Amino acid sequence: MKRDFPIWLKGTTIVLGIILLFVVLSYGKFILMPLAFAALIAMMLEPISAWLERYKFNRVLAIITSIILIAVILGGIMSLLSIQFIQFADRLPEANAKLQTLSNDLIQFFESTFSLSPDRQVQFLERGLETAINKSGEYISTVLGATTSVFTTVGLLPFFVFFMMYYKKMYRTFLHSAVEGNNDAIDSVIDNIQSVTQNYIVGMITVVTILAILNVIGLWIVGIDHILFFAAFAAILAVIPYIGIILGSLPAIVFALLFTDSLLNPIGVVAVFAVVQFLEGNFITPNVIGSKVSINPFMALIALIIGGQLWGISGMILFVPLLGILKCVFDQVDGLKPYGYLLGNRTEYQTAEIKTESKGD
Repeated sequence: MKRDFPIWLKGTTIVLGIILLFVVLSYGKFILMPLAFAALIAMMLEPISAWLERYKFNRVLAIITSIILIAVILGGIMSLLSIQFIQFADRLPEANAKLQTLSNDLIQFFESTFSLSPDRQVQFLERGLETAINKSGEYISTVLGATTSVFTTVGLLPFFVFFMMYYKKMYRTFLHSAVEGNNDAIDSVIDNIQSVTQNYIVGMITVVTILAILNVIGLWIVGIDHILFFAAFAAILAVIPYIGIILGSLPAIVFALLFTDSLLNPIGVVAVFAVVQFLEGNFITPNVIGSKVSINPFMALIALIIGGQLWGISGMILFVPLLGILKCVFDQVDGLKPYGYLLGNRTEYQTAEIKTESKGD
């Protein structure tokens, strides 16, 4: 017999559950974050591993080969970017000379506009530097701690991925035993989660590739150096929804301001990234990602903000696909289907309306 609980009790339970979820995500990020990355990578590599197994690879060898393959690809990309970055770093002395010229121009500007003598400006600068130095110890310790955490996570990530892939069937059997209900429904949820995750990652790789090509073409037309580095950097940061491409364009804009003699070059760089961002937001991502992870933009934006607040940049990358996974679970559980409907995109909304109207008729 189904028992209906009062609305106030349901509402209180939901609020307490959300608060508990936030607490767990905040205090458990040291283990949940690498596990989330490992789970996404494992689901992405599963088709490769399955393909290798069809060609007489055993399970262990297939998993290790797929991990090595993705590591080689990422290593090659990082090597190309590192070469470009080293070439860019060689021009730092030139940037220093440009900055000295710019600082002299700024001193003259403040002296003529605000009647501030150079000595007075130096005093203000010294006070600002003193404040920055006082705060730098905290920032350095935070950065060092984060860097150590990143290297630890990267070192453990292959092991996490391997064991998640190796024990995949055991996890499915565990869910069959632990969750009472139809095993076919449980398998359907698991398969949908894997499909959503794989489609999202494939779609994101496609978007990054398209953006990198567009950035290269645009920056080549503008005519600045190191276009491969700037184009790839901006494209990779596009994995952070909405703001990633803006952050990724800043190095190219600063470079154009410092190393070109005409204002047309930085204006051209801004124009290139503005056009690319317009195409990405209105055509590329909606048609590539939108068809693969059916989350409406409003909920994706909320997930982006919450992820950034809880897990930083990693959260901004992870929380959108995790929201898609959550929607898969909601859609398969009768009591949670309204919440899955709330997370869905406009197409699903219109489809549900049509079904409702047809029932009414």
